[in-house]
Amino acid sequence: MNVQSIINYCTNLSYRDLENFAGENYLTVYNYMKRNYDGEKVNTLLIGSIFTCVAADGKFNDDEWRFISSFIGGYSYDEAFAVAGEFYNDEAQDIVRQLVELFPSDVSEAFVSLCLAVLCVDGRVADYEHYFLNKIL
Repeated sequence: MNVQSIINYCTNLSYRDLENFAGENYLTVYNYMKRNYDGEKVNTLLIGSIFTCVAADGKFNDDEWRFISSFIGGYSYDEAFAVAGEFYNDEAQDIVRQLVELFPSDVSEAFVSLCLAVLCVDGRVADYEHYFLNKIL
């Protein structure tokens, strides 16, 4: 998997296409997890991972909220901001790394692509987000 290539791809997509790309990868990971884990664990791990990606740079903005709401929904801006704050820590990042390692290669690639789409919603990957990527890969 070429992470830089996926970053370049994501940063060149329109907002709508980036949403579709994230949504497709989300479904790949979700369907795999649903077949292999109980429902509550699937939601906790997958949604927690998305919020960990959102929190990677220590910031949260309207674009990120709107973006993640398009495929996980159910969160007001204030709720999403609070949840993202809960996932701004090393333990959450370690769980994301463990999932990358645990999944079969195709699901792992979809998971990383989902994470990259979330990181790229603002059109770039900041230094803190690169640190996060190095940690999970």
